[in-house]
Amino acid sequence: MTSPVLSIDLDKTVNNAAEIIYENKVGSLLITEKGEFIGIVTKTDLMKRVLIKNLDAKSLKVSEVMSQPLYTIDSGESLEAAREMLREKSVRHLTVTQNNEVVGILSIKDL
Repeated sequence: MTSPVLSIDLDKTVNNAAEIIYENKVGSLLITEKGEFIGIVTKTDLMKRVLIKNLDAKSLKVSEVMSQPLYTIDSGESLEAAREMLREKSVRHLTVTQNNEVVGILSIKDL
């Protein structure tokens, strides 16, 4: 699991997100709106939805390329439960919560 969770506001650009991902050596960022987590953007999203399509990362907002909804698992759940949720939802990242607070991001690579 990656912790602490890094995030970016939905009005920021894809270029801003890429810089944060690169500088912090992480694979994803949670997207916030008014302080609430509403989505996620990953390195894969940036490649598939921006780079391959030759879109302008300096003008494109992260809200235009983020994935929604966020899928969440409690920190007390087993790794098998996490694997099953990733498979069931066909996603590569889960937000991890403890006492209803986001404490990390679990990637399929972590398993």
